Amino acid sequence: MVGVIFRFALEMEPFVLLLVEKLVSELSKLLLVDVGNTRIKFMAADSPEIKYADSFDSLPLQGVNEVRVATVSRHKEIANWSQSITPAVRVARVTKCHKGLTVAYDDESRLGVDRWLAMLALWVENQKSFSVIDLGTAITADFVDDTGMHLGGYITPGYRLMKEALGVHTAQVGFGGNSSRLEPGHNTECCVDHGINRMVFSWLADIQHMESEDKLFVLTGGDAEKALEAGYGLDAEIDRTLVIRGLRYCFE
Repeated sequence: MVGVIFRFALEMEPFVLLLVEKLVSELSKLLLVDVGNTRIKFMAADSPEIKYADSFDSLPLQGVNEVRVATVSRHKEIANWSQSITPAVRVARVTKCHKGLTVAYDDESRLGVDRWLAMLALWVENQKSFSVIDLGTAITADFVDDTGMHLGGYITPGYRLMKEALGVHTAQVGFGGNSSRLEPGHNTECCVDHGINRMVFSWLADIQHMESEDKLFVLTGGDAEKALEAGYGLDAEIDRTLVIRGLRYCFE
């Protein structure tokens, strides 16, 4: 019987290899694109490396037969661009229940697609509870339990928005610098920087304190590294490709 199984495995090996080669070939023809407010990130589906494009027209489309796009606000630009290129363009939209992840919102269309894709990537790849915080223009936090149920989240202004609010609406304050320090400042710029830093770091620490120790605690977004630089004792990992990796799973 063992001999029969062994011979069957040997006979199946070319078929399995063929399937793997086909899968790799299909992935290599897929381009994943995350269109933010200020920049465009892209990644080939068979590569872990994120690259940046100045415009839609500078995206590398040679050999690509499908482009998957995530965007919160630039739908009209993408629609116009999609009409001028050969590859099919598919724009991600939030689904209430997908691949075991269930969105908490009653109206899932109100949830930012970037938040959903980040949760989707973490859930599909880990199948365990997690907290994910995206530190970008806004700071968002989302929580998912061991069953894939989204428990809800938070949205606050990001670093830049808080600084701009002070700079625009408060006389003689300005926009501050880019420090990661927490101690009281000795000039106005440092007071702004350090005060906002302490607010963000304390908020993150409070969220982590509420969560169980075995729960994944993941930071993403442009200011994720800044949140760890101050040495505030956060036990977190940084994952910059979450949103774009979610595009691998959102149409499957």
